[in-house]
Amino acid sequence: MKVSVFRIDDRLIHGQVITAWIAYADAKTIVVADDKAVKDEFQQSLLRMATPDSINLKIFSVDDAISYLDSEENDGKVLLLVRGPEQALKFIRAGLTDQVINVGNMNMKKGKTKVLGNMWVFPEDVENIKSIYDQGVKMEVRAVPNERSQDVMELLKKSKLI
Repeated sequence: MKVSVFRIDDRLIHGQVITAWIAYADAKTIVVADDKAVKDEFQQSLLRMATPDSINLKIFSVDDAISYLDSEENDGKVLLLVRGPEQALKFIRAGLTDQVINVGNMNMKKGKTKVLGNMWVFPEDVENIKSIYDQGVKMEVRAVPNERSQDVMELLKKSKLI
């Protein structure tokens, strides 16, 4: 399988993913790699309801998603969704991507620092992002495909987080 778009978005599947990113990715499959969602039937049902009938939805743990994408089980393009930089780093360390990772949304929570209106980070997120860049993979913030891309490392520098 070819991951055509690799996106970090703690909301996973929502309107922007459905209306813009699926078409941009030219994907027939969405792989949600999320250890929480795979254990939560209610969240899985919400993800299924949000996904168009024409799209194949796979919900896996991060480790199972790595195995699935590494297999020759299916051909075609995939939109890969993970909740945060920690999960993204696991895919990179498994050798499954060398492309730019899109950051769509990392919501505000207690203990996080604001980088942009839609990007808030814990200190461990910053460390994981640095590790992603150390692997030669860049990250960009774009809510939708036609939005101007912003380099995550530059944003962290401007925010004095690195």
